[in-house]
Amino acid sequence: MARKKKSKFDNSSRVLMANVKNGSTNHKTAKRLTQISRRISNRANYIMRKDLFTGRKPDQSKVDKLLKKGRLSESDIELYNRLPAAVAQRVIQIVGDNWKSFAAAKADWKKDPTKYLAMPKPPKYVKHSKAVYIPCSSFFIKDDAIHFAKKLGLEPVRLEKGKFEDQLYNPKAATKVVNEVRLVPTGSGFRFEIIYDKHKTLEFVSSNTHSVLLDKGSFLSIDLGVTRFASLVSNKADLSPILINGGDMKRINQWYNKRCAQLRSLKKYGHIKAVAEKRNRKIKDKLHKISKFIVNLCLTHDIGTVIVGKNKLWKQDINIGKRNNQTFTNLPHALFISMLKYKLREVGVNLVEQEESYSSKASFLDNDSVPTYDEKKIVKHVFSGKRYRRGLYRSRDKTVIHADLNGAANIARKAGHEGAILVSGGVVTTPILVGL
Repeated sequence: MARKKKSKFDNSSRVLMANVKNGSTNHKTAKRLTQISRRISNRANYIMRKDLFTGRKPDQSKVDKLLKKGRLSESDIELYNRLPAAVAQRVIQIVGDNWKSFAAAKADWKKDPTKYLAMPKPPKYVKHSKAVYIPCSSFFIKDDAIHFAKKLGLEPVRLEKGKFEDQLYNPKAATKVVNEVRLVPTGSGFRFEIIYDKHKTLEFVSSNTHSVLLDKGSFLSIDLGVTRFASLVSNKADLSPILINGGDMKRINQWYNKRCAQLRSLKKYGHIKAVAEKRNRKIKDKLHKISKFIVNLCLTHDIGTVIVGKNKLWKQDINIGKRNNQTFTNLPHALFISMLKYKLREVGVNLVEQEESYSSKASFLDNDSVPTYDEKKIVKHVFSGKRYRRGLYRSRDKTVIHADLNGAANIARKAGHEGAILVSGGVVTTPILVGL
């Protein structure tokens, strides 16, 4: 049996970001390095594309030798040597990985095209700047700062004080904390992305942090939305239903759309990238705060299972009205789920992604069955309750509950978890609205 290929970075890898200030020495150097990276990437892409179309298998090690020794053109030697050898090799490796992924996706697409939205396309040439991947052989850490190889020409990047130990060039695996540094163009500038192993930082070792044993029978079910970004219900008697407000993210998107419209009317298209970068940072900050809140909730109330509703192609095929479609698709729910997944895994909580069709239409209080939508076999289902005014759901006996909480409870039922508490002592439990 073939061994499964190990990922370059494991589950304990984290990313630390640092923006490069406009006008700084590193900003000017970043412009130069990302352009060199673009040229090497496009040159490697050209050779691999040519190999594929002539029936040969793209080989990144062969391309590396061709460029390094200038066998196709003497100018390739000068271009290759403008970066440290390890950095240039990493650029070529990324291109090679892209072609391998394309070949695998194309073969899989031929077997089953229904798994894809369209036929996979080969990697394209980079038009603007290209990210620079700096391996651990081209930097070292000393006195809470990353110092780069002289050939790169980058000034040291300051790190959080007391977080990282000193690290030599190309250290052994046991002592390596920072694996790689990326210099990434953002459209309006540049930023450093420092990939490190959280479990080897001084902060983690000193805290002696490890996963706790949580009750897997206790669950938290999440229905994702817009105005109420996340609606939470549980089977824990001491935990009331919670609604996490999504109004802040709606306002961020509204500001972004309005500002982009103004810039387009003034034909200032270059400024749109800066506005988009600012919007993305604000949204990510909100998502991190919400996901951290949910993790702390699980630890406080001894919850070992989290269920989150997600439908296949819910962004592409959704039809909830023009205005709601625009708002829903602009909120990165998939990014939120991925954030939640790695944070929960770190503390020993299971995350279950559950298909959620009809969860908002079926009545939880009446114990309606919650079917699964099948586009090949469209059936009209009849449910005991229905939506009642905005944001409310009315059951058969006229009991009114919050519609999103009804959906969250039904998501738990579809995942095989019964006992979500929406009514206590014959009285509907009042949800708690949380703004983060």
